[in-house]
Amino acid sequence: MMPTENARLGLELGVAETDSKLARAFRQVNATSAQIDQRHPAFAGIPADRPRQALIVTLEPFPVANANLPHLDLPTADIPTTVVAAHEVERLVTLTDTTPSSLLLKRAADPQRSTWALNECLNGHEGARNPVLDQGWATCPWATGRLPTPGAT
Repeated sequence: MMPTENARLGLELGVAETDSKLARAFRQVNATSAQIDQRHPAFAGIPADRPRQALIVTLEPFPVANANLPHLDLPTADIPTTVVAAHEVERLVTLTDTTPSSLLLKRAADPQRSTWALNECLNGHEGARNPVLDQGWATCPWATGRLPTPGAT
């Protein structure tokens, strides 16, 4: 999801639109977590006896989505849940000095840090290049030197 124009402009309607989109994602997290607990066949491969966390991934940042602000009318999550932008996930999966799960568990256990944007918790950690992005980039015509000839069909 992306912030609407109303949200980008900071209008009251933008808050309601954002709440509606995020609320749907929180309800989905709770429904999925319940199905894992109930051993639904679709989730049979996921252990029910381990700590779980959810990431609600958005295309663009929603900086205050994790803060427990009174104007955010979001359902309470049954498991630790963090709203993250796609670029934060890209940084998270390339950590080299800790694992994503360790960082997320530590963040969730801290009442203050759990309300921060994930980027703030990633600062100071070492990361590597993302091999998936590197591989994709390497296949682009400008990276391979195989640029199409103008006017060629």
